[in-house]
Amino acid sequence: MVSAVLRRPALAAFFSAISRRAFLSMSLRAAAGSVLASILAPLRSAFAGNGAKPLFFRRIVTRDNKSSAMIEWQTDAELSKPRFFWREAGSTSEKSADVDVKYFALDDHPVFVYRAALSGLPAGRKIECRVETAGKTAGTFVFQTDDGGALRALILPDSQCDADYDAWARVSGEASARCPNAELWINMGDLVDNGASFYQWNEWQSATDASLGGRAFAPVMGNHECYSLDWKYCRPDAFLSLFATPDNGSAKYQRYYYSFDYGPVHFIVLNTQREELAALAPGLFEEQAAWLTRDLKSAKARWRVALLHRDLIDYDEEPMIRDPFVETLVPVLEKGGIDAVLTAHAHAYRRRRLSAWKPAKDGVPYILTGNAGNCFYDVEKNEIDEIAFPDNFLNYMTMEADETKLTFRCFLPNGILKDFVTLRKQPETDE
Repeated sequence: MVSAVLRRPALAAFFSAISRRAFLSMSLRAAAGSVLASILAPLRSAFAGNGAKPLFFRRIVTRDNKSSAMIEWQTDAELSKPRFFWREAGSTSEKSADVDVKYFALDDHPVFVYRAALSGLPAGRKIECRVETAGKTAGTFVFQTDDGGALRALILPDSQCDADYDAWARVSGEASARCPNAELWINMGDLVDNGASFYQWNEWQSATDASLGGRAFAPVMGNHECYSLDWKYCRPDAFLSLFATPDNGSAKYQRYYYSFDYGPVHFIVLNTQREELAALAPGLFEEQAAWLTRDLKSAKARWRVALLHRDLIDYDEEPMIRDPFVETLVPVLEKGGIDAVLTAHAHAYRRRRLSAWKPAKDGVPYILTGNAGNCFYDVEKNEIDEIAFPDNFLNYMTMEADETKLTFRCFLPNGILKDFVTLRKQPETDE
């Protein structure tokens, strides 16, 4: 019998098609994970932070990744007089950048997030960074700026795990090792199972930190980032505090949605949490739709790719229906010349080519990106699906883009290629 405490809004994502055996298995693992979390969280915190060592270095994408960078790191106790320095590799001359610190309590654990916004960087060059505290170097970080040319990116589906993040560590680790030249790392939402849990974020970060390296990171907000510890809808405060994503011009909803350029691609990261945030973020979706129209109109990059957490299909309904956001956002995307749309949420891999919701040989590829965590659902094949893989496998994706080709590939963690699609454009000519 499932405990009442496990009857939570998060289970709305456990689609109606899920088997009773799978549901009970996952619920029991989640219960075990909660017990394990309460035991291990203080220990992991003590070993992870030690109060003064910078942790979880990451480079968040910026609007222009050729000349700017947003570097973040964390501690569980405040650093003494933190300073940030950077230099081009091979140079002996360092430049400094202001350090901004944000404190917040996550599940009663103190978290200090530090940020250094870098500008005036040389394109396509290796940058060496160091953090100094109390006059001593406490941590180092190395990355390479966008050169504006061909792009290689890793696309990681939902990393959500219930008890531990071993599955996520395996998938992301294999993907990173097999794609060492990928400059961009995209995580498609539901990064964690519960967005208010320190244990969940610490597990995710520990696994991610081992693989992310200096790649630019583009986080997509998922619905599980919008749950409180008692599994009620809440504002995604931890997500918003952890990731300083690019400015979207909003007075109320910074970091809920954004866009950026990398190489020849303009990426649009949209918020699809219409159920969780409808009452908590009034006006968000109307504001976002208006912003999307303006953003697509001003985009100059060769390719346009949208990143959405929720899929086109609302699998919670019986029979399955189009998710309501499709009615408002998809027409804007297609009218704005979108080249491809990536989705997540259903923990399954599906590929479609659609135009105005109908299958079309030359339609826009809509790819449901799969699963990189340990939560599995039974997802029925829909009539719009051209490719539908079994729901019980883990995978990652890659994207390669240059001036004439845009290619998406789906791999198993062991590197076996399962699917791919390539889009082509004629070379631009100067007239």
